[in-house]
Amino acid sequence: MAGQLRENRIARGNTPSGALDHVLHPDTPQSELDSKLWIVDRILEPQTLPHFLESTMFGTLSDGSPSSFTPLSEEIVMLIQQPLASWAPPPFDARHEIPMQQIAIRIGSHEDADRLIPISKELHAMKSRLWEGVMPLSERRWEELGLDSADNFHEACQYICAVTNVFHYLNLPPVKIALRETYNLIWGHLKDFEDAVNAKNRLEGQPEVQIAARWHEYIKAHYEFISARSHKWVIDSLERLRRPVLEELAVTPSPATNDFSSRQWTLTDRLHDLMENGAQADSAIFLPMDGYEGEGLAAQDDAPPRPDAAEPYRKLPISFSANTLARTGDYYLRLKYLSRTEFWLGQERGGMDVPPGLPTGFELLSDVAQTAQCQVRAQELTRRELRGEPVTFGQELWVTKANEYLGTETNFEWGYVAYRLSHDHTDEEWEAFKSKFEEDVQNWGRELTGVEVIRERSKVYWRDARDLGISDGDVDALRTQFQSFRESADFPSSVHKDILLAADKGVIDSYLRPTPQQNGFVMAIDADYDPNEIDGERADESPGYTGVVRVLGSLLWDDLGPLVFMQTQHLFELWPLAMKHPLGVYEGPLGRM
Repeated sequence: MAGQLRENRIARGNTPSGALDHVLHPDTPQSELDSKLWIVDRILEPQTLPHFLESTMFGTLSDGSPSSFTPLSEEIVMLIQQPLASWAPPPFDARHEIPMQQIAIRIGSHEDADRLIPISKELHAMKSRLWEGVMPLSERRWEELGLDSADNFHEACQYICAVTNVFHYLNLPPVKIALRETYNLIWGHLKDFEDAVNAKNRLEGQPEVQIAARWHEYIKAHYEFISARSHKWVIDSLERLRRPVLEELAVTPSPATNDFSSRQWTLTDRLHDLMENGAQADSAIFLPMDGYEGEGLAAQDDAPPRPDAAEPYRKLPISFSANTLARTGDYYLRLKYLSRTEFWLGQERGGMDVPPGLPTGFELLSDVAQTAQCQVRAQELTRRELRGEPVTFGQELWVTKANEYLGTETNFEWGYVAYRLSHDHTDEEWEAFKSKFEEDVQNWGRELTGVEVIRERSKVYWRDARDLGISDGDVDALRTQFQSFRESADFPSSVHKDILLAADKGVIDSYLRPTPQQNGFVMAIDADYDPNEIDGERADESPGYTGVVRVLGSLLWDDLGPLVFMQTQHLFELWPLAMKHPLGVYEGPLGRM
């Protein structure tokens, strides 16, 4: 029976696959080879390095908490980008390598390709954004997609599954080992650099500094933040999907026999899917640091099993294990035990705590609803044992970082210069378009805190391309003009120099004549796109890219904005998510389903 239920669950496709189907390997079926776009993944995201260096200067970790170390001087940060021979005392002056170049090579390059892994674009896109704490969907986008509707249950689950699959991938044994090795190699280079800096400081009578230890502190805080933030998003999303199912089950009489109606089967299947999603998220969304330099915990990959590993239950509270198999086994066996004890307790006390709006008497619920409530309660208890109390968050990671920039003299590029690139509409229609566009793009961030100043910078400066001698639709001429404009004294401050926006006929029509199937969008143009400068290998990862991606207006500020600002995805990386759309519109990390 259990095996059949599992097969049925997998067939419904509402729970995580485990990510193996998103990793290219010699046995990948031809059908999957052909149906997916494959991307070479640098397991430790490349933008982590500049963010780490910024952290050492600001004295703030990526989760917004203060570092335990005093900020490094700008001089030291500059030295890491220079050959040791140009500044270090003996014996380090005999070495000509540049520490930052060595570190960058370890992230993944032709010089050190051992830890590069081909994965699906779907997995890569979600991993890249989660790595910087950018969640899959804003509250507005969730509502636009109608994911609270029972009719879109499957679609909602796809976003949840995609998040959990990222952590399944990062915890696959070869991937976990490769990520650890990348970190440790970088730690070694930083320790060598630290030794050279301290040799110089001793000669100059300056205090010694710790740099490798900062790397450990930074990565530990970063791992913990992105794991906790991703887990919270998944659990919150599961709860909003579960509530209407429980409400309907609570008022649905149990059948006299086990002959469920089709609707009851649908509801119980959905509860099963949500429970399994929660279980996989609870046990998988971690980035353990066993075997990492500075952590003090040896690698747990080959840790021996617990003495009670073969027991059918976990009768005692469980705790975190860095070994994926042990942690998963503990969780499921503990959940199994608590589900049964919760049901027995519920029967004995004749009532239990249930969410507001549901019947308060346990005996008033149908048998199916009783079982469901017990399972929910058991999962909450199991989750707390493994992960601790629920975590609350203030600002999103990208918001914290943006506010840091706003507090310095650094030019915070956030707004856009935009161009009218079509004159098929009257001037009155053009003004109507701009009004609708502004109303649309300013409706963002209702669930975000700390974005008040960022919102003030969220401005679009319109220009008419025809007044600049550019023909309608001529993107190449527009790009050339923008490249000159951004170097002039008239160029606005705090706007992007690498992306410009434009409105052609399709863009204007999307706002003046919207359809239920298509919301308004705008053209985002790569200001530095040059087809001759994209090497063949990279071109294969964004086939058909011409330097233009149409982006939903609802994604402009709190999706495209943080992705570009956090250096995790630019237009080149977003195009594959838009290229299957009939109009080439980027609609989010999973594209159209």
